[in-house]
Amino acid sequence: MTIMFLVLLFAVSFFVVISSLVFFHELGHYSAARFFGVAVERFSIGFGKPIWRRRAKSGTEWVVAAIPLGGYVKFLGDAGAASNPDAEQLAKIRSEIDEKHGVGVSNSVFHFKPLWQRVLVVLAGPIANFILAATIFTGFILAYGKTQVTSVVLGVAENTPAYTAGFEIGDRVLTVNGKDARYTSQLMPLIGLRAGDQLNVIVERNGVETELVVVPKRVKSEDFVGGEAEIGQIGIQIPGRGSDAKYLNVTKYNLATAPFQGIKEVGNSIAHTGTYIGRIFTGKENGKQLGGIVRIAAMTGKTATDGAQRNVPVSERVSGILKQLIYLAGALSIGLGVANLMPIPVLDGGHLLFYGYEAVAGRPLSQDKQEFGFRIGFALILGLFVILTWNDIGYVRSLF
Repeated sequence: MTIMFLVLLFAVSFFVVISSLVFFHELGHYSAARFFGVAVERFSIGFGKPIWRRRAKSGTEWVVAAIPLGGYVKFLGDAGAASNPDAEQLAKIRSEIDEKHGVGVSNSVFHFKPLWQRVLVVLAGPIANFILAATIFTGFILAYGKTQVTSVVLGVAENTPAYTAGFEIGDRVLTVNGKDARYTSQLMPLIGLRAGDQLNVIVERNGVETELVVVPKRVKSEDFVGGEAEIGQIGIQIPGRGSDAKYLNVTKYNLATAPFQGIKEVGNSIAHTGTYIGRIFTGKENGKQLGGIVRIAAMTGKTATDGAQRNVPVSERVSGILKQLIYLAGALSIGLGVANLMPIPVLDGGHLLFYGYEAVAGRPLSQDKQEFGFRIGFALILGLFVILTWNDIGYVRSLF
């Protein structure tokens, strides 16, 4: 397999995944806006010069732009992507819109909609990402069922937290700090996200419940695509998906029950993300596991190229790549939704922050203060971009 083909596959897989996630995010904003009668001037996937465009009967111009690293929905009356005018600006916008398009047209302007409708339109983007993820996970659960691996200790390494705490081979982990940890999918986050914290672990040993106290140690390991990750570990060996069937519990679901499991997967992922971010602000994590666009490119590209080099028939390779990329897209979609809810002006969460003020004060924040907030927001985003890119460089180096 030629290097050129792998490079092309790497690039295409990234752009397809990121464009799909952005499309669903913006489709959420667009769909909610149209539901409430908001006029949408443009729906763009990517930035820069349009390479394809079409105007729909609704008047919306659908665009695919040259730089496919984002997208936006532009409502009628928006001065820009971060437009959020105050009362004075609103009066000016209404006058200009009615003068240009006819009296009453301003009623379809986003900024003149009731506050609760504007909140829902903004929330619709991240929610669309969560719905996409839940749909993907539901599809996988329907197709393959849900395989859960029993949290049983198969080995204990010497001079590790588990060794010191008294873990023994054959112990079945039941709870960690009171939370269910019977399966490895539950146990691993509880340990991995709590390096340096004291954990009270209940294990079943010879039919008797025993309490052990252990403090996970932050250790460098590989994530699911082979990149370096720093997570909490205690030094025990537990079964994997390819282990003996006696450790596996495969549950099948139907159309009525699978969606609940898909939603549960999304909820768990959001909770884990929130835990990690909270630990950053309390100084318990260094934030190196946070990544940006470079890491997304590396993960999607590595997933595709690794799948392409498997020694299996071509049809199996293609289906394997598609399945892995679709599942990865589900996980990344959650990250995109959570990131957009951060209370930083210019992000969806920043707009919601301003709407919160408007709800309490009964009027929008002044234009000057909003503009100052957006400047701070852009500065924060720029700083965050630099930090994430630095993290990503280290991650990519470990990956390859």
